[in-house]
Formats: sequence, structure tokens, C-alpha cells
Amino acid sequence: MAKIRRWVRKNSRGLGIGVFIATLILNNVFDFPRLWGQVSLGWIITVLLIVVLNLHLIPMYWVKITLWIRTKCGYKLPDMENYICKSDYILPFSEKWCVWAGGVSKELSIDWDEPGDRFSYYFVILDGEGNHFKSNNSVIEENLCYGKDILAVADGVVVKICNKHSDCSDSKADEIADYTGSWDMVGNHVIIQHSNNEYSCVGNLMRDSVMVKVGDRVKQGDIIAKCGNSGYATEEPCLYFNILSSKSFYISTSFPVAFTNIRAEDSTAYDLAYVNAREKRPSTQGNLEVIGNKSYIGRGLDVENGQQN
Repeated sequence: MAKIRRWVRKNSRGLGIGVFIATLILNNVFDFPRLWGQVSLGWIITVLLIVVLNLHLIPMYWVKITLWIRTKCGYKLPDMENYICKSDYILPFSEKWCVWAGGVSKELSIDWDEPGDRFSYYFVILDGEGNHFKSNNSVIEENLCYGKDILAVADGVVVKICNKHSDCSDSKADEIADYTGSWDMVGNHVIIQHSNNEYSCVGNLMRDSVMVKVGDRVKQGDIIAKCGNSGYATEEPCLYFNILSSKSFYISTSFPVAFTNIRAEDSTAYDLAYVNAREKRPSTQGNLEVIGNKSYIGRGLDVENGQQN
């Protein structure tokens, strides 16, 4: 089935043109039967095919429609001004990582207009020269974060896992949503329910690396999986992280998270990574706000867990 989904995605444009031409032939050459004396059956079949091939988009658009209605009725999406996470969260790793993308402001956000992705993060490991890999050979096994342990960010109960998607062996830039055979942008993932209906999601995990199952109770700091390259949202291995309002990524809103007792500082390696790639470095202004022992973080920081109470 995965191979079929991959083939359909890669050939969707040709399939669309083929269905349209077939519909014209059925309607005009063979005088395909008309329904209600007006609408050709071929066009009804065409519309149904389009709907069926795009059923996976319905949850996302449903969320956008319902949120639009709710905002018109006075609902405000969560932000730093109106929402404080109920649990104390640590970073989902035990070493020093770099915040490659994400933050709690519109300027830093990965996708401010997507409610479920507004406050999500991508974390990577860089060496002192800003490199993602151990050597010049950029296979995923040489990526600095590939295979690293991923931790539970707080106590909770595992409510959803995905452990079946293959790790892409190289850059996904040319086949972004096709290679996994899934519409699951975060690839292999673990979702844990914490207090007051907050759900942490770690994604882009290594295939068959998930060490927990649905229903397991986990403690903060427990190893639950390993970092991989299974999601189609990014081109190279990294860790996806988010705090959500439900266990379903596609019908959730995300919450701004202040991590507890962490160390954070501007990353020289982050700057060098853009120099090496000869790309313009995005702004990192406002990427750190510390309130007591809580830290709101954004792209361009090196972060690691500090001493826990």
C-alpha cells in the first residue's frame, strides 16, 4: 500500500490529466450517460476521484474552518500572553543541541499561520565549524544527531506512536512528500499525554527505534526513541518537537512552551552553518526570554538541560 501511495503522489499530475482526458472521451466520444438530464456521469466520477485522492487534507482544512469560526466568536489562539504550559518540560535530549528552526514569536515561528505547527521546533547537532556531519560523506549515519537518544520531556502516558516509516538515506529536497508513502509530515513519532491535556510530540524518529508502546507510563528523562530522518517536513535528520492540544497532530493547536532549568546561549555554529551553505542567515532577534527558571527559546541558540530539581 505504501508503494501505491508513493506512486500516486509522484504521478498525481499525470493522473489528473489522464482522468480529465478520459472524462472528455467518455462524455463526448461515447456519449457517457447523463444524470438528471444535465450532468455527465464522467464529471461526477472525476470529482469523486479528486475528493478521494485528497481525503487526507480534510482534517487540516476542517481545523482551519472551525478555528476561523471560533476566532470570529472571540477565541484567541494560544500565545505567550494568554497561555502558560501546566507541566514543567525539559528538552527532549541529553546533550547540547542547536535550535535550527522555531520559536514563540511570529518572526521565529516555523509556520505561524498553521495552528498545529505555530510553536514547533527543529533541533539539530552541529560541530564547532557549523557542520551537520562527522565527515565529508553526508550519509545519514554520519549526521551528528542521527541515532541520538530522545527523552520524555515530562511525566505522562504514551497515547500514540508511529514506528514504521523508513529513514530517507539522503536529502529529501527533490521528493519531499513522496518517499515515506505517508501523509504524515512528522514521520515516526511518539505523543505523550501530560497533565491538563497537554501532549508532547517528538517526530522524525528512526524507524523501529521507539522503545515505548501506547498505554505506557513514562517519567521525565526516560529514553523513548532515537533521532532519525523519517518525516518529510525537513531535508536532513533532525528532531521535531511540539506541545499540542490533543493527540492528533493534524487537528491540534500548538502551545508556546517554556523549558525548565535549561542552559541557552547564542550559537556560533548556527552562524557558521549558514556561512558554509552560502545562504542568508535568518534573524534570531528575540530568541531567548528567561522568566525565573523558565526559558522561551528560538532559532539560533545552543541549548541543553541543566540541573533538575
